[in-house]
Amino acid sequence: MATVGVVIRTLNESELIGRCLETLAGQRGDFNLDVLVVDSGSTDETVEIARRHGARIVELPPGEFDYSRSLNLGIEEVRGDLVVSLSAHAIPTDEGWLESVTSHFEQPDVAGVSTRQVPWPDAPWQEVKRIAQAFGEEPRTYSRADSAGLLFSNAASAIRRSVWQEHPFTLPAVEDLEWAQRVVAAGWSIVYEPGTAVYHSHRESPRAQARRMIDINRVNDAERTHLRTLHEAAGFFRRDARSIFRLDDPLRRKLAYLAELARTVCFYVIDFSRSGTTAERRRRDSGLT
Repeated sequence: MATVGVVIRTLNESELIGRCLETLAGQRGDFNLDVLVVDSGSTDETVEIARRHGARIVELPPGEFDYSRSLNLGIEEVRGDLVVSLSAHAIPTDEGWLESVTSHFEQPDVAGVSTRQVPWPDAPWQEVKRIAQAFGEEPRTYSRADSAGLLFSNAASAIRRSVWQEHPFTLPAVEDLEWAQRVVAAGWSIVYEPGTAVYHSHRESPRAQARRMIDINRVNDAERTHLRTLHEAAGFFRRDARSIFRLDDPLRRKLAYLAELARTVCFYVIDFSRSGTTAERRRRDSGLT
């Protein structure tokens, strides 16, 4: 029986951590799961619920969390040649999820596999739209020869431990996409499997939405200028405003969505501008300012 490590990163996830662990325990296949919860200072019952479900716990001191640090720590601690990463609020939609994900590693060049995500039934319109755009229905295998549109998400993924040992996660956020880009450049393959899925969506404040977009755009941010930030913000607003007015919702609700979108776009400009242009950050890093 193969051992598969499972790393679940948590912070105040008492609402769904029990369901996540129960769903994992009910997965089909000949697996021995070594489940580890890496908690970053939960103040609710997350840790207690995880322990009741038999998970091992590693607790990061408050303030020391970043996505790479917690995931690298978890991978070091769990057993298995394959390691699954799940958000506590990412719940497989069927009992064959794990079997489907791990089957791709029969191909020796596969470094990582991520799966389709679908929004929770009560997800806000932005999340429904974002997830539909990002996680399509077509399977993909990305390689050094064909990495256009590379998609990889540690909210629901599995990786080969031997590849991680050579290429650990490094960025404090958007660590999954950057890792996938590095391993593909090194000659490995990344698989997107849409035939199985997890429920995964967020309810974020406008500022949190803006910061997530900033993190994503910073991965490929070779030359950041203030003009580029303004151009992107205007594009986000036009695109999403059109989507809002296509919704089959009352006008009052659409106007509320539009107001929230305007706040998100403003925070995007403000917070990205505060971090400086690419040239300004390089001067700061070199000690010239």
